[in-house]
Amino acid sequence: MNNSITNILNSEKVKQFIKSNSHISVQKILLKYSGKTDLPIKEIAEQIECRIKARKKLPALSKHNLIYKKVSLEQASSELTADFKSSRINGKHIIDLTGGLGIDSIYFANVFDKVIYCELKKELCEIAEYNFNVLNINNIQIINGDGIEILKNYEDNFFDWIYADPSRRNQMKRSVDIKFYTPDVIKNFELLKSKTKNLMLKLAPAFDITEAFKLFPALNEFSVVSVNNECKEVLLFFNFEEKTKSLGKIKSAVMLHEREDAEYFSAGIDESREKQFADVSDKLYFYEPNAAIRKADLTKLIADKFKMKFVNPISDYLVSQKAINHFSGRKFKIEYTAIYNDKEIKKYLKEQNITKANIARSNFPLKPEEIKEQFKLKDGGQHFLFFTTNCNGEKIFIDCLKF
Repeated sequence: MNNSITNILNSEKVKQFIKSNSHISVQKILLKYSGKTDLPIKEIAEQIECRIKARKKLPALSKHNLIYKKVSLEQASSELTADFKSSRINGKHIIDLTGGLGIDSIYFANVFDKVIYCELKKELCEIAEYNFNVLNINNIQIINGDGIEILKNYEDNFFDWIYADPSRRNQMKRSVDIKFYTPDVIKNFELLKSKTKNLMLKLAPAFDITEAFKLFPALNEFSVVSVNNECKEVLLFFNFEEKTKSLGKIKSAVMLHEREDAEYFSAGIDESREKQFADVSDKLYFYEPNAAIRKADLTKLIADKFKMKFVNPISDYLVSQKAINHFSGRKFKIEYTAIYNDKEIKKYLKEQNITKANIARSNFPLKPEEIKEQFKLKDGGQHFLFFTTNCNGEKIFIDCLKF
């Protein structure tokens, strides 16, 4: 008898149970059925929980009867980011060294003749095979094993692209130091380089741009991907072909939205742009660039493009005399601004009857929670209160409304 997870969950009885109970909370299912049925309730509860999350993260794929693993689903690319990655690359052969749930491989299959999916965990390989079959994808080869060891079996320059999403060896260690990740792409960099024309690495959103170019002298592009103004991935792109060696190194920001077209900005890493500063009290509009723009160090590019000025030398806050509707980030109309003074701010908040607000701070000593406590404010409402410094280093307070 085959007791693999796919066989257990693929029985008609289990599928019907999941369908009938998909609206019930996982906790209630476990309490009601644990030890009272021969059905695999723990596995069923996990699938129901995963399917709820998948509807948001994988809206198109989740319409199919796929199987998930909770941790793997959390670590997997979303449909938006997987689709974006596949839009940047194509060719005959790609190898995904860290297959996981297989979301990236599913999208790579649309733009490559053949995808090699590698995964250490046998159970994930079985789930991937099941899901690929459900989706009628037949150009992905599944190999259960270590991606680096599998790569050694291929001749040099066999692949058009190699893709890897290194993960922490110790999931409890929150370090973003790539030395603690597997596969060890630094140790195996020459091997990777010998087997492909191009390499794409997916790293944690916290990975630093300066560190990336320092660790990888051959790096061509450092790209930050955000979804709905939240940084989701850092992608490193390498091209090892001789004819591209003279290409400059760039940093880029990719802004993906669920209901709008993607946006893309890029600049050379050596491009020098001077920051221009302004007195906030003279300006009418306040802007905070998209998280990807800030992370990719492209705020100066945006400021130049829209003729904006910085509030101070440290923060990514921008101001302008004009309303810029197509700005990539958060846009506000300035209602009031003043030098920070506890009594004056309390007086202003009382006069304006502001008891709820959205607090943000940058280059400011107090944390949002401390600010809320100090001014007796609750979360929410229409007002956005920014606490920062001006170009002279003085602490300031800015009250804004979205436009």
